[in-house]
Amino acid sequence: MNQTIKAKTILSVLIGFGLVAALAIAYIIFSQPKMITVGIARWGSTLEYDRSIEGFKEGLALKGYIEGKNIQFIEKNPEADLAKQHKIIEGFIHQQVDLIFSLTTPGTTIAKALTEKMQSPIPVVFSVCTYPVESELIASLDHSENNLVGSRNYVPFAKQYYIFEQLFPDTKSLAVVRHIGESNSTNQLKEVKAQLEERGITIIDIAAVDLDDIQYQLQKNAANIDAIFSTCDTLTHDGGDAIIAEFGKRHKIPSFACNKEGIINGLLVGNIGDFKAIATISGEQAGQIFDGADPSWLKTESPRDSYIVLNETTANILEVNISPVFLESVKEIIK
Repeated sequence: MNQTIKAKTILSVLIGFGLVAALAIAYIIFSQPKMITVGIARWGSTLEYDRSIEGFKEGLALKGYIEGKNIQFIEKNPEADLAKQHKIIEGFIHQQVDLIFSLTTPGTTIAKALTEKMQSPIPVVFSVCTYPVESELIASLDHSENNLVGSRNYVPFAKQYYIFEQLFPDTKSLAVVRHIGESNSTNQLKEVKAQLEERGITIIDIAAVDLDDIQYQLQKNAANIDAIFSTCDTLTHDGGDAIIAEFGKRHKIPSFACNKEGIINGLLVGNIGDFKAIATISGEQAGQIFDGADPSWLKTESPRDSYIVLNETTANILEVNISPVFLESVKEIIK
């Protein structure tokens, strides 16, 4: 074999190996599942938001979307700052994430406003939004009519008050602590008034601008308050519950809350929807979207179950007489 033929043979072999290698690489690349990217805007640093994100990921896993295998997450925390949330959502849009998971009504309002301007809006799945219809996030619970869907942490006030009333049936006045101007607690106040005013119970509206204002208004009205309700809004979640709890224990005034962290922080009792379980619903919805569903087709869900949580330390400080029958209905006791 002369040198020319040998060279051509070697060249052919190398080209053949190259083609095989290229095909092998292409097979590896294209046979791998597409890595989906989800932007998580968590709103704040509370334990319950941690549990929400955990539940969201579990819901996705139930649909076959496993972190590190076929889905990845970019998690950002605006620390309850609207301007930071705005930048976070803009960043997710710039990064072209496949879906945004947003916690709370204020956070989701920003996500909606920015994504709806897009030619092809990124789907937004939310949780911890108590009144998404009244807050104009979606058109209805059955059909959002936009790129949003999610789960709400809504337990009817009548159901919440029924539990509290079993312990304190003679309540004549109820202080409702809320963040002034926030749609969740504004709507909740309407629900409280509709349920209790016709029964002759006085409602004291503690509409606060910040944490110091909660403390000031509670102290100002202390002599007239029989009981306190901590609403489902961002100010109570982000430090307000602890202020209410300290005030209540100091003045021997009982309290109830609509979220578990409030009871962990010292409020007496609550009939609540579990944030992790609620967000698991959101994760399932996100999985359906990745499987081809349009967010506007999906139903925004309420908690599939609620349960009673009691703070034993607070009960002892307030010297509450709790019957064995009531204790049987309590699912979790915070020590």
